[in-house]
Amino acid sequence: MNTACEVLESARRIAVLGMSPKPHRTSHAIAMYLQGAGFEIVPVNPGHEHIEGLRCYRKLEAISEPVDIVDVFRAAEHEHEVCAEVLAMDPLPKAVWFQLNAGGFGVEDELRERGIEVFVDSCIKVVHSICSGKR
Repeated sequence: MNTACEVLESARRIAVLGMSPKPHRTSHAIAMYLQGAGFEIVPVNPGHEHIEGLRCYRKLEAISEPVDIVDVFRAAEHEHEVCAEVLAMDPLPKAVWFQLNAGGFGVEDELRERGIEVFVDSCIKVVHSICSGKR
């Protein structure tokens, strides 16, 4: 948990891969929670130009500014595609956070070999709440 807390404490910009524009969807609710906690949110969803008034990118590699964390809301079957997309980013993010049921087990070694911290089957909101002392 200490590593996760350190990553969150040092992060400022989080790309939310698979963010939905629908407020009732988990990806949207967690992104809005993170924004409320002071993080800059960068939505990534090829089906939208804007979400919550924020520019939405089609792919991670299209983001021009550095990203500290990529928060993944994609089905586990897409983990290799997600990994390739993360590794195409320049600069690479400090961490990739695979949300619950978003896969990551099959690619975590490949990402770590590139110096990226990886969190698998973990809810970033829950971990942030614990790290922040909120329950």
